[in-house]
Amino acid sequence: MISVAVCDDENTITNQIETLLSDISKREGIPIDVDVFYSGHALEQQILSGKQYDLIYLDIQMESGDGITTAETIRKTDENALLIFVSAYDKYMMELFRLDVFSFMKKPIETARFEKIFLSANQRICKQRFYFIYRYKNAEYKIPCMDIMYFESNGRKISIHRRDGGTESFNGKLSEVEKQLLAGKIPFLRTHKSYFVNYHCIKARTKTEVTLTDGTKLPVSKYMENSFGEQYGRLLGGEINV
Repeated sequence: MISVAVCDDENTITNQIETLLSDISKREGIPIDVDVFYSGHALEQQILSGKQYDLIYLDIQMESGDGITTAETIRKTDENALLIFVSAYDKYMMELFRLDVFSFMKKPIETARFEKIFLSANQRICKQRFYFIYRYKNAEYKIPCMDIMYFESNGRKISIHRRDGGTESFNGKLSEVEKQLLAGKIPFLRTHKSYFVNYHCIKARTKTEVTLTDGTKLPVSKYMENSFGEQYGRLLGGEINV
């Protein structure tokens, strides 16, 4: 789940950004949670209370608190959040460099540019933070979650099938893998007691199997059929009938 804050004192802008994010979420299968703020002060209070966001859209000029001051406050407590400034003016560009701003968008917002910047930000978020970590023969290994196609369980042996065709193994339980990845930004879905699949690697599905992007076919068990279908449909933005 990508956690997003939108801060702008114009309803038309916040509504437009929410709509664009909703459209991208449904089309690309990226789960997004959005909080909207109409002043920099309100956003600051939320972040100072402990809330963390992966991505923040921030207006530079607002009646109650300017965006640059808000960004300075955010940076004191969170160095990782990606900041995207939105403004009708580009005269603040030099000021933004010292705040490690990810991007700048000029009003009125162009749909194509908005989507390009968001997908780039999502890629950065996924690569920046999330690895699957496991131990094998007294050594600790990590692998980017985006590089994993699926996990396969065979007794106490777990095999990691990578996008590049490689395989790595370790001893463990699939339920432990599921628990570790539950809070990650890359959604994995349980299709069977023996398989845990990267949602982004699913090319097609029926009630009884999924086909992955490399052509691999994995079963969907009768026991997992309903929960898998609900999760898969939710990621697409609505239930899919097959």
